[in-house]
Amino acid sequence: MILSKRKTVLLVFALIMSLVFVLSACGSSDTTEGSNSGTGKSDSDVLRVGVDDCYPPMEYKDENGKDTIGFDVDVAKEVAKRLGKSDVKFISNDWDGIFAALETDKFDCIISSVSINEERKKAHSLTKPYVANKLVLVTSASNKDITSPETLSGKKVGSQSGTTSSKYAEKLISDGAKFEFTKYDLVTEPFQELKIGRLDAIIVDIVVAQYYVAKDKESYKVVWESADAEPMAICCQKDDTELRDKIDKILDDMRTDGTMKTISEKWFGKDITSNLE
Repeated sequence: MILSKRKTVLLVFALIMSLVFVLSACGSSDTTEGSNSGTGKSDSDVLRVGVDDCYPPMEYKDENGKDTIGFDVDVAKEVAKRLGKSDVKFISNDWDGIFAALETDKFDCIISSVSINEERKKAHSLTKPYVANKLVLVTSASNKDITSPETLSGKKVGSQSGTTSSKYAEKLISDGAKFEFTKYDLVTEPFQELKIGRLDAIIVDIVVAQYYVAKDKESYKVVWESADAEPMAICCQKDDTELRDKIDKILDDMRTDGTMKTISEKWFGKDITSNLE
């Protein structure tokens, strides 16, 4: 009888430890992908790229949830090749912490839909723009009363936290706009909320909006886009101007030889890498 109780206790303990391990793995926000499994800069032959890989079609997981794919992923692979690297390691990081992680040397650069603004230009080394972009308002396809930021009064609006989209929404509110604003960890979440009617509108990058509208025209439509362009850049560490300058030259070459256009047409059906002003 005593032996049976001990066996039972040991079995229960083993099951608890297994559950703890599974839950801790699911709770981690940081994942790496690439054939090189080392950490740090011990292997200079690998370009470490930070991504928020929940941002289709720019960077996101494939249908199996295994490989990171997207426009920026293809750009990163080509940049790494032209830098003379043998591999790319994509390191997944929540957007809210991705810039701090860059400056603590978690990765060499961020190639993940980084919009250019003054704050980021001061804190990091940004390349020249490589993607044309604007902010837009996305609503349900049946919406008839939201046509611009001025018509958001009394509405429920969402954006991804830490983005220029959320900062734009907060600026509207500080300037007197009266709408309910919710920030989300992932850009996919407000689109889900809009589809089931919990949101009335989303403020988001046009490159993402076009992807969702193309996939589901019965659910979404773009009703407004900003007059000002908000182009994107590759973001390097503040002190690593050498890598930034090398990537700038590579981006120029990729535009000249048509590689950027080819990658863009693959993901968007058109060239979004020209007319960057």
